[in-house]
Amino acid sequence: MNIKILAAESLGVRGLCCAVELKGRRVVIDPGVALGWSRRGRLPHPFQVAIGAGIREAILRALRTATDVVISHFDGDHTPLLHANPYQLGLEEARGSLSRCRLWAKGPGRSSPTQQQRRKDLEEALGRRLVAAEGTREGPLAFSAPVRHGQPGADERTVMMTRIEEDGLTFVHASDMQLLDPAAVETILQWQPAIVLVSGPPLYRHGSSSLEALKQRAGDNARRLSRGVDTLIVDHHLLRSEEGAAWLDRTRQETGKRVVSAAGFIDREPLLLESWRDKLYSWLPVPEAWHQRYAAGAADLAWYRSEGWKVLTKNGMVTPCGWYRVCPIKDHTDRGRLESYWVDNYCLVSNRSCVRYQMEERGAYHADNMLPDGTTREGLSRTIA
Repeated sequence: MNIKILAAESLGVRGLCCAVELKGRRVVIDPGVALGWSRRGRLPHPFQVAIGAGIREAILRALRTATDVVISHFDGDHTPLLHANPYQLGLEEARGSLSRCRLWAKGPGRSSPTQQQRRKDLEEALGRRLVAAEGTREGPLAFSAPVRHGQPGADERTVMMTRIEEDGLTFVHASDMQLLDPAAVETILQWQPAIVLVSGPPLYRHGSSSLEALKQRAGDNARRLSRGVDTLIVDHHLLRSEEGAAWLDRTRQETGKRVVSAAGFIDREPLLLESWRDKLYSWLPVPEAWHQRYAAGAADLAWYRSEGWKVLTKNGMVTPCGWYRVCPIKDHTDRGRLESYWVDNYCLVSNRSCVRYQMEERGAYHADNMLPDGTTREGLSRTIA
């Protein structure tokens, strides 16, 4: 089993998308992405937009080879959308891939009217009815009964969790349960997973009167869950603020277990762009009409992407890999032969899971057309000395 987390707040976007490669199947869970439309009155910074565009393309690449796609619920950062904003994944972009694979989607119950309409949009785009997957099992896949989307309330919504097992290893994807429902935690523990990916609590939404109670409840559930698993990955809502990052650090220290963000799971630096939005605007100002031009297809992301990495490095927010300047991946990207996703998610955030980095460190030969994940791509040839 190979677990690749494609979208999460510690990777620079809103979402909790991952791709799980099995012996005979490729499962993509929650193929959606967003950037947070407005944060303290500001639209996403163009550097955020550039990173989001790269991750959107990575999700689309994963969908092209997917045999199974799971949609835990129909929030805009978890599913392709018919009426996507400029920073989300459009349904038309993904429709061809989705039409060729098995779909496992949450049913319409306990969903908002908007979520129910998005489910209908997907059915109409694919020309087939979606069967509710909650409580079902097929081969290596199993799906939970509905669990709460965060805290209980009058308009309580639910999500669906996914269990994947192969060769004695079990992985659980627990989207948007926010570590606030003990019943959901109990379900996960009964599944006996080794690795769990969960959404943490949305600390950024709460004032002082409710914040401490929220942190305590989520902390209790995180500690309980961490005792029963090898690796607990906590991300999504939690890491929309730097307070969330501090909460995660404290929880790791308290448990003494492997409790990490999505970035930590793959041993790279976090890119908490939503919580850094104000800093990005300060370090790299944005013309007033930039977002309108981008929505119209008239704004170039390349300059902001390049300058964004420079200001983050200058201000100590990230540290590029020591091999970056002499790596063929930089050359391929600079010459337009390779999409920027690879340097954005490996080279410029010092990603120690990079196969090229690992081989370079031990002096092992590796071809110039090897990508950071260890795969090779035809047509890449190095042209620098």
